[in-house]
Amino acid sequence: MSNPGSFTYTYEDRATAKLRLRADSFQYDSTMEHLAEMKRDRPEQYDQMNPLSRISLGHYEIAKAAAVQLGRNVSAPTDREV
Repeated sequence: MSNPGSFTYTYEDRATAKLRLRADSFQYDSTMEHLAEMKRDRPEQYDQMNPLSRISLGHYEIAKAAAVQLGRNVSAPTDREV
C-alpha cells in the first residue's frame, strides 16, 4: 500500500522541473542581447570574444529558450515594468 503523501517522480517530471528552473532564472539583459546579436550578425568578432562571455551567453540563451517554451514574456521591459 502506498503512502498518500509520497510521489514517484518520472523522467518527465524531472525534465519539466529542470525546464521551469531554467525559465525562472531568465531575466532580460540588454548586454546579453547585444552579445547574441553579435553572435548572429558578426560571428568573426564573436569568435574572438572572451570564453567566459560566450559561456554566459549560452546559459542566457538556454534560460531564454526555456522561458519561451513555457510561454513567458522574454521581450525587453518597458518603462512601466522596471
